[in-house]
Amino acid sequence: MQMNQVNQENLSKLAVSGGLALLLSALPGVAFSQAAFFDPEEGVNIAALGVASAPDYLGSDDTEVVPALIARYYFSGKRYAQLLGPQFSFNLINDPVWQFGPQALYRKKRGDDIDDPIVKNMRPIDSTVEGGVFVAAVWKLEGDPRHRFSVRADIETGSNGREGTLTVNYFRPLSQTIVMNLGGGIGYANDEWTRTYFGVSGTDVALFPSLGGNEYEPKGGVNDYRVNFGIVAQIKPQWQLLAGARFQKLRGDASDSPIVSERGDKNQWTYGAALGYVWQ
Repeated sequence: MQMNQVNQENLSKLAVSGGLALLLSALPGVAFSQAAFFDPEEGVNIAALGVASAPDYLGSDDTEVVPALIARYYFSGKRYAQLLGPQFSFNLINDPVWQFGPQALYRKKRGDDIDDPIVKNMRPIDSTVEGGVFVAAVWKLEGDPRHRFSVRADIETGSNGREGTLTVNYFRPLSQTIVMNLGGGIGYANDEWTRTYFGVSGTDVALFPSLGGNEYEPKGGVNDYRVNFGIVAQIKPQWQLLAGARFQKLRGDASDSPIVSERGDKNQWTYGAALGYVWQ
């Protein structure tokens, strides 16, 4: 009986990280480079599949239903390989607090398959693979390892520019089988990345009469603020129900872009649910 209780506690810990990871894996079209939901202490593997609602493209006011895929495998102590939808991370450090390693992210093209009749006629943005690194730290707050605080920073670069995130997250158990997560952070990018996804130039200028024939060339910097919330419920020893939501508010030159201010929405919502299987 005691061994079963220990195993169930480990499974619950892992499910916390998977639940909020759902929010990231649910974004194949936008593919935000944010992967701050993890637990380096439990050393338990996970595979989860679900569905989510996500923006049609970054800044869109239309949403689409997308699959959500999560997978993580631990080896050699605290090291792991992790897939969160379009993002793959590889932790190289066997340490109870610190994590560091390479990561890669596939960012889907923005083309004529979106709903907005104006944005779909803009010159397409090619799909790209962004590569980079992440560094993170997780601290236990009390005896229960599910009660913890984490900080993560990542940066990635590709043919469309460079971007990254800085996030913090607080995990708190509400019962033996339910854990909640609250967190938030910022998204940042250089000029090239911001111009690629929020700029208007060339023949696209004619699609936005409000520009008066002038190109819109946004500057990089902090492009958004975000907050997230999640709940994970253990329904059986090796199965969990995971649900979460994230609110992202575009700001600065990103929110002022006519792609957002005229054709989209600076307030971006993502939410979904998944069923996760965990094992040791």
